[in-house]
Amino acid sequence: MRARAYTVDGELAEVVERLWTGHWDLRGQPPHETQMISDPCVHLVIEDGGEQAGARVVGVWTRLWRRRLEGKGRVYGAKLRPGAARAFLDGSAHAYTNRITPMASSFGPSVARLEREVLAEADDARCLEPFRRWLEARRRSEGRETVALAMAIVREASAPGGPLRAEALAERAGYSLRGLQRLFREYVGASPKWVIRSARLQEAATRIEADRDQGSLALAGLAAELGYTDQAHFSRDFKRATGRSPRSFAALR
Repeated sequence: MRARAYTVDGELAEVVERLWTGHWDLRGQPPHETQMISDPCVHLVIEDGGEQAGARVVGVWTRLWRRRLEGKGRVYGAKLRPGAARAFLDGSAHAYTNRITPMASSFGPSVARLEREVLAEADDARCLEPFRRWLEARRRSEGRETVALAMAIVREASAPGGPLRAEALAERAGYSLRGLQRLFREYVGASPKWVIRSARLQEAATRIEADRDQGSLALAGLAAELGYTDQAHFSRDFKRATGRSPRSFAALR
């Protein structure tokens, strides 16, 4: 199995975090399950081989992301920046949350041609070139200021040392809590509370890995730093996000 990420240049980089590819050949081998901590990003994906072959939109996943790989396949994707869903999608980002939907249902017949062009090449960089051009052409011109605002607020929510509560984020952004929740529903696809919690749990995973390497693991102190009132609550959220308890996660090598 191999995966690779590609940077995006120009104006497209404002709303696309990266392009990426993945290849696997597990013929004659047991299936492999991948797990990832979710983040508030929408992916546009084109896959060749397997049960999920085709072009699809993968919405923000508010649960632990699991994917079973078997046989032989390849996949090409565009990871949108957090908050940038409406730069391409018409309608609420929340309509795609925890869902995998055909790209054609959102973008129409142009997707069939895009899929043919992407999968016609064997070289990854050449496969991604028609994908990049298609993204440039499909970026919506309306609503760019609100998309930029949503992305900026998500960046603040996700930054290390950022706010620990949605109310604090709303105050910083100059919104009422309800107004911020509406903005996130439309442009992010997840609530401000979930985005903040996801960022803090990502931070926790990084800290646990570092503490493990140093031979120390102070979970109670880490939970308090991340805004949890008790360690048990932190441990439940961490397991929900990663599939493992903090101590089980720390034991991984």
